[in-house]
Amino acid sequence: MKEIFQNFWDEVLLSIISVLVGYVVYKYLTKIIQKSLEAFGKELKAPKTVKFFVGVIISVFVILALLSIWKVNLVPYITGLGISSIIVGLALQEPLTNFVSGILVMSTRKLFEGEVVDINGVTGVVDEIKINHSYIKSFDGKLILIPNKSVWSGIVTKFWPGPVRRVTMDVGVSYNTDLETAFKLLQKAIEEEPLVVKEGVSNFIAFKQFGASSIDFTVYFWVERSTYFDAVNSLAFRIKKIFDENNIEIPFTQIDVHLDYQNLGKVFISEDKKI
Repeated sequence: MKEIFQNFWDEVLLSIISVLVGYVVYKYLTKIIQKSLEAFGKELKAPKTVKFFVGVIISVFVILALLSIWKVNLVPYITGLGISSIIVGLALQEPLTNFVSGILVMSTRKLFEGEVVDINGVTGVVDEIKINHSYIKSFDGKLILIPNKSVWSGIVTKFWPGPVRRVTMDVGVSYNTDLETAFKLLQKAIEEEPLVVKEGVSNFIAFKQFGASSIDFTVYFWVERSTYFDAVNSLAFRIKKIFDENNIEIPFTQIDVHLDYQNLGKVFISEDKKI
């Protein structure tokens, strides 16, 4: 009895040591990965996801060690499942597909934490890639979980593949405006705006259409990610100010109504006769 009791506490002690060793290895391994990348001048782009998958791998080894310590033989349980194993296999088919898809998404660099993306119509910032889902934080504060299978097989649009991104802005002017003057003023606004990127890119203005109430141009310009909204607002304010200084009108929507007074009078006479 004493020997059984002693063996029990030995197994408990070994189990605790195994868990602690697994935790230390997890911490040490994640630091090694990060420092190794820094030594090569690269940045760990998915720290949360890497830590999560390293933790899963270490946990599997720890569980195997615990089963060995407690001398748990899984063979009888596995063979005893029978028809239940088929049901379990079918139930785990989708999670396993998502797990493999998650590994493929990471290994092929399809997604990284911090990227602004659109995945099958869902737009937001990649927060983390886990076993079954990729976590996307939308710009209105929602946390959206997308199955990794959908991410891997779906269309992913990356809004910032580089340090800068092109933005379009439609500007309409009155039909009374001299178009060459309006065109030059729009170019001036782009050139004078400090938040618009000018090196290594092409900023330009293109005619869009003869609209119902205005003649429309499209302004194409490049901005940095860190100043995206500030740059868009600042250029819009600058265009309006320059137009006001040069008496260029940005018109409201206008509707011209033409009345045929002769036929309108006949209608009134006809109505009076009916009365």
